[in-house]
Amino acid sequence: MSLLEIQSVSVSFGGLMALKRVSFALEEGEIVGLIGPNGAGKTTLFNCLSAFQPASEGHLRYSGIALETLSPHQVAALGVARTFQTSRIFRRMTVLEHLLVGRHLHQRTGLWAAIARPAWVAREEAEARECGLRTLALFEDRLLPRLHDFADTLSYANRRRLEIARALVAEPRLLLLDEPTAGMNPHESAGIVQLIKKIRDLGITVLLIEHDMKVIMGVSDRIVVLDHGEKIAEGLPEEIRRNEEVLRAYMGRRYGRA
Repeated sequence: MSLLEIQSVSVSFGGLMALKRVSFALEEGEIVGLIGPNGAGKTTLFNCLSAFQPASEGHLRYSGIALETLSPHQVAALGVARTFQTSRIFRRMTVLEHLLVGRHLHQRTGLWAAIARPAWVAREEAEARECGLRTLALFEDRLLPRLHDFADTLSYANRRRLEIARALVAEPRLLLLDEPTAGMNPHESAGIVQLIKKIRDLGITVLLIEHDMKVIMGVSDRIVVLDHGEKIAEGLPEEIRRNEEVLRAYMGRRYGRA
C-alpha cells in the first residue's frame, strides 16, 4: 500500500476547475516534487491533503485512511505536517516557543494541568524541549544559537527554516513543503536541499512544491507536473527535464537545452 494515494481529485471554485481528476501516489521514504506554472493547482492540492480545502470529487488516502471527511487537526494527528507558501510565524514568540507549539499534538497539558502542575507536566515539557533541540540540530548552527530570540529578529531564511522545524517537531510521516526556498539565495537554497535529504533519512516522506528547478531536480526522486489543474507528466527528474509538454507548459525551451 502506498503511503499517500491521490485518486481522480477535482476541486472547483464556482465555474473554475482548480484541479481536474489528478491522480498519483507517494511511497514511504520518497521525495516527490510537485511543479507547474502559477495557478496550476499545486497549493490547492496541498490544501486538500491537509483538510483546509475539500475535494469536489475523488479520493485521498493516507496509509489507507480516507482524508476527505477529516478536519485539519485530525489529519495532523495522523502524521501529516505542512509548511505554507507565505510565512506563518508568530513574530513575538521565541524559536523555542515555536517548537513547543509545534509539539502540541504530543502533549496532554490542559488548563487544569497548567495550573496544578502535576509531575507529568514537567516531564512532558522536558520531552518537548529535547525534541525541539534534536530537531534544531538538523539545521546545524542556523537556529540553535537563536533559541531564545523572538522570531521577528531572525533573517528571512531563518524564519523559513523555523517553519520547517516547527513542522518537524510534530514527528510527521508525511511532510508537505510549499516553496521552502522562496526568496532564498542559491547558497541558502542548496542548504535546504541538504536539509530535505536529511529529513528523508529520518524516514519522513516529502511532497515538495518548488519553483527553483535546480532545487527540484537535485532533490526529487520523482516529479509530478500540473498545468491548468491537470497532471500533464510524472517521472524521474531527467525524464521531466526532457518532456516536451512540460517544457512548453512550464520550464521553457531554454532550460530544456541547458
